[in-house]
Amino acid sequence: MQVRSATLDDTYAIVGLFTATIPKWQRINLQGQVEDLPYDNLTIYERWLHGGAWMTLETGVIWLSHILSSYGRAYVVEVDNQLVGYAEAFLNDEVEPMNKHLYVSEMRIDKDCGDNVHHALADAILHDARSIGRLSVSYPDYDNEQARYYRKYFGTNETLRFTRYSLSAHTGQSFYKARGHEDANPEQIQGWEMSIGRWTSPQSLWEQEWTEHWKALPQITERTKHRLFINAAGHESIVCYHQQLYNTRAAEVYCWSPKKLTGQLIVAIRDWGHRAGYRTLILALPEAYAKLMPAEATADPHQQIIATVDV
Repeated sequence: MQVRSATLDDTYAIVGLFTATIPKWQRINLQGQVEDLPYDNLTIYERWLHGGAWMTLETGVIWLSHILSSYGRAYVVEVDNQLVGYAEAFLNDEVEPMNKHLYVSEMRIDKDCGDNVHHALADAILHDARSIGRLSVSYPDYDNEQARYYRKYFGTNETLRFTRYSLSAHTGQSFYKARGHEDANPEQIQGWEMSIGRWTSPQSLWEQEWTEHWKALPQITERTKHRLFINAAGHESIVCYHQQLYNTRAAEVYCWSPKKLTGQLIVAIRDWGHRAGYRTLILALPEAYAKLMPAEATADPHQQIIATVDV
């Protein structure tokens, strides 16, 4: 058994690990009906809809190439020269209580593998995390199986909880300035807080939401993204509004800032969202900022847990 860094030549096998978990391949036809189809009959975008970049070779190559050239790390496990496991992680540098940490964003291991493969991959990731000092993972609060998995193989414990809120976009009384900000250099968010939208980690979400990967796939890029630099009463922040897939009048909001979240910034985000034509904004916040949400905000019943271990 061998654990090593992934290469582009591994892409086909990695895609196989991810697609093996999809029980049925489907698409919605022109009549609005769901139909079952063979994998090969689906377009790249239709495969993407089943789980993102690792659903097909073409997007998998693009994504892995980016990981290996950015703040990411990619691992594979081989048994008898057959690839049976994959993981990817991102280096993060943010404010307390997280500070610097290695965030594990994906893990896939062949269902027929034994406990030793899981331990080997986890140990390799923990080895890299030791030079940073901390490792982190995330999972929904209802997923007890995943929580047990990370405790068993990584030794993690709950550190933070996040809740998604639905909030109407409307004009507000706030002095702020907003301008377009297309700079995707991740250096600019190092040491910052991701005060809104931090469902996984600041760096992994920056790579997914800010960096452009999919200009060759119009079905993906037609979902509007607004990338802004907002200054709300001296509170500078980088904000992304990403139009939802099936609700064009709603947007997920992501915000990176060197300062803690303020009510003035939320007012500015709501106001700009309204001016952009959105009706609903989705904001994920840690428990410490829940008090900043207005009374009309609707909280999702499930929370996201960030678990960590110091190594």
